[in-house]
Amino acid sequence: MSFPRSARLRQSAPCWQTLLHLPLTAAFLVTPVAHAAEAGKPSAAMTATDTRDFNIPAQALATALSDFARQSGWQVSLESRFTAGHRTPTIIGSYPAAEALTQLLAGTGLIWRQAGNGSIVLEPAPDTKGALLLDAVKVQGTVFSEADQPYTTAGSSLHISRDKIERFRGTSVGDIFQGTTGVLIGENRNSGGLDVNIRGMQGQGRVPVLLDGSRQETTVYRGYAGVSSRSYIDPDLIGSIRIDKGPTLDAAGTGATGGLVSVSTIGANDILKPGSTSGLRIRASAASNNSGSAVKPGTPSGYYLGGNGGIFRTDCVMAALCEGAFDLANAASGQEGMNRPGLLDFKSWAGSIAAAKRLENMDLVAAYAYREQGNYYAGKHGPAPWLDLSERYARGFWTEVRPKVVGATRFRANERIVNSNFESESALLKGSFWLTDDQSLELGYQRYESTYGELMPSQLIWLGQIRQTESSQVSVNTYTSRYRWNPASTDKIDLRANLWHTDTKSTNENYSEGVWNDLFGIGTERYRRFGTDISNGMRFDLHHGLDVNYGVALQQETVANEEGGSSPLIGGARNGNRDEFSLFTSLQWKPLATLTVDAGLRHSRFKSEDDKPRSVASDSPYCVDNDGDGTCDLIMVSSEASGSAPLFSLTWDIRPGLQAYARYAEALRMPSLFETTSGFSVSPQQDIHLKPEHAKNREAGLNFLKDGLWQSDDKFRAKLAYFRNHTDDYLTRTLPNTWETDTQGRFFTLRNIQSVSFHGAELSGSYDTGAFFTEFGGTRYHFIETCHFGSYRRVECTNYGIAASYVNNMIPPKWHANLTLGARTLTDQRLEFGVRGTFMGKRTPTPPYNDQGVSGGFATPVPWHRYEIYDLFASYRVNDSLSTDFNIDNVTDQYYLDALSLGLVPAPGRSARIGLTVQF
Repeated sequence: MSFPRSARLRQSAPCWQTLLHLPLTAAFLVTPVAHAAEAGKPSAAMTATDTRDFNIPAQALATALSDFARQSGWQVSLESRFTAGHRTPTIIGSYPAAEALTQLLAGTGLIWRQAGNGSIVLEPAPDTKGALLLDAVKVQGTVFSEADQPYTTAGSSLHISRDKIERFRGTSVGDIFQGTTGVLIGENRNSGGLDVNIRGMQGQGRVPVLLDGSRQETTVYRGYAGVSSRSYIDPDLIGSIRIDKGPTLDAAGTGATGGLVSVSTIGANDILKPGSTSGLRIRASAASNNSGSAVKPGTPSGYYLGGNGGIFRTDCVMAALCEGAFDLANAASGQEGMNRPGLLDFKSWAGSIAAAKRLENMDLVAAYAYREQGNYYAGKHGPAPWLDLSERYARGFWTEVRPKVVGATRFRANERIVNSNFESESALLKGSFWLTDDQSLELGYQRYESTYGELMPSQLIWLGQIRQTESSQVSVNTYTSRYRWNPASTDKIDLRANLWHTDTKSTNENYSEGVWNDLFGIGTERYRRFGTDISNGMRFDLHHGLDVNYGVALQQETVANEEGGSSPLIGGARNGNRDEFSLFTSLQWKPLATLTVDAGLRHSRFKSEDDKPRSVASDSPYCVDNDGDGTCDLIMVSSEASGSAPLFSLTWDIRPGLQAYARYAEALRMPSLFETTSGFSVSPQQDIHLKPEHAKNREAGLNFLKDGLWQSDDKFRAKLAYFRNHTDDYLTRTLPNTWETDTQGRFFTLRNIQSVSFHGAELSGSYDTGAFFTEFGGTRYHFIETCHFGSYRRVECTNYGIAASYVNNMIPPKWHANLTLGARTLTDQRLEFGVRGTFMGKRTPTPPYNDQGVSGGFATPVPWHRYEIYDLFASYRVNDSLSTDFNIDNVTDQYYLDALSLGLVPAPGRSARIGLTVQF
């Protein structure tokens, strides 16, 4: 649970009372989550004998109340200005909830008392030095848990808790995002990295993935089909995930035109049992539907028709005439890869161990995670490819057969998928220090290492038989430091300062014979980022409250080739540096008790330098001969730009639990380091000035949040949003235009196209009675458009893409939805089980005869089919120390390609996973 600096309030006392300058003019309400009591009587959850186990460290009061609410089962509502600057003592052990709350409030100047309708009121302690004492004014308000915040704020956001991550672990790392409304993962079956797509925006920093405030995203070349952006984290080390859709004025949100994904690693509270100051969590799991370890390099898979020009023979008068390359059996890779293991044949495994120690003024955490997964097997049912053998010709001594593969990919149903293997090793060290009563510091270090199989899309489409390659490798070191100073003596200081560094090394082995490194001059790429941001929050008593935040953020990036490989003919590895700087400010003002105004502005500027010199043709307008040697001097391209973008929103509290909002947000994404440095396939050009992308997003919606809707203890949340997202000067790869200079020899060109647009509506929500729960969500696009004026185009705007453009495989389906149904039963609801359905529309088709070169060329759209996937889940909490869980993913064993799949790799078929968690 988190507490924003301003809550939405409903004033129940006369307005004139709020103007009295007395400490009793506000209070905050705490209501139990348990069954509602009879009017005027405290509920059972609030009796003096209600003893709970508490584990609340010394910390800021707002955070302590969050822990108290989670551990006691009471729901906390407050206006956060009454908690600012206060710290609480450590509360560890079994206490009645009332006693624990009293201890938390000791020394804060706040007291609590019971009120009617099963609630208690927290209020400032009365001033007994002659002041006029009035009855407490009850401000009944709404600051809810972190999971509830998407239903209480303007704009769209999502929260993925640690429990949900455990419930739906899946096969690939990106599966933890499956069923997240409006969010898809690009190329989920390659590398173990995350490439997040929010409402059609993806890659090149459009959706930054923050790991404890740091950014590690790298751009990986994926052949002529495009590029992939990757960020890495092991699910066992994740504490929670917050997703903000669209531009944000968060300190780390520079360039986030699509949204922001904030991943928090596990902390002491995720490991320690209530009442303990030290703890150990051990987690182990095993999964089926895979080979256990990677198959040998060179192992074939799928159909292959190119060995003899696609010609085979049958009905030969002599057996020798139908042997060798003419044997029709060679059109497939044999039966070795078709020996799919049984559902409960667990061959891959994962494990982690995490330890925490709580001292008087610090929390320490150390964790280690390892996972190993072999090659998985595709599903059985669905649009699997098949061989069409109808084209036959009688040749006298034999019948000539020219088979064709019918389907989106060359992998067969039930087949072992080469290069789907994955292995990773991760470590985490983290310390939280309370320096004084109003200062805290968090230091962290993470190490991630992985080897994984990878298939280039171009290899799957054009190049020979599909085979297992040598594994690719990636290693990431992440260092984070987060400081906060929030003195109790003033509302004008809430200072936050973050400093981080990430160092990523990656080697992509896409061809087993080493063609990638030898021909293209690309070896191990090293990508380093340094970043810092400083911000401050101020509170003013203006009408119903005014919060002002402002700050500065800086980031510096470098990319280089570790081995110094370079191929001047093709472009080779990238080598360059980039700096980005932004100033931002925002305010939140409540001119009325029911109206909240948010506004802000971000100014950004960047400069990028390509450190690879390039030659210039003698007839180029950029030819300069300063040294007089008769040839054009080599040049190095640099780029720079700046601009500002505003954000504005209105939130109207129609009545308690029901809000309407409208939001307008702009964002500028400066060209990325990949887009401003030269390398294989695509490079910036001297005559094409790259401008920032300019996103202009509009959103309007309704929030509904109600406890006790149909039953006394149920919880209902719902959000309906309509959005119109439009981005001018979208940066992508295209074909050169005939009228541009120096076009000879260019293969592709990076440029700003006119625009991309995604308009649609979203519905999301949940309902929970304790014994039964459901979550639901869906996104429907009614308008998708990509616009570009250029050579070879007859239609300026389409809904399917642009020839050779990266955007082609970032366009989401017109609709996708999810539904989870679950139940809890047995003593204390120890058993939880249910089913999740994921429903995905097909890829927007391209016209069969007028697609302007989009299909059949480079960056061909991957034509995934419509699919429905059902996942079963169950977990049983044996006791407070031991729990187990069991999943069957894709229970109907569907053969399908994930939406936004770039590598033409089918997803895993029916898979089982069993897990065990022990806490000491």
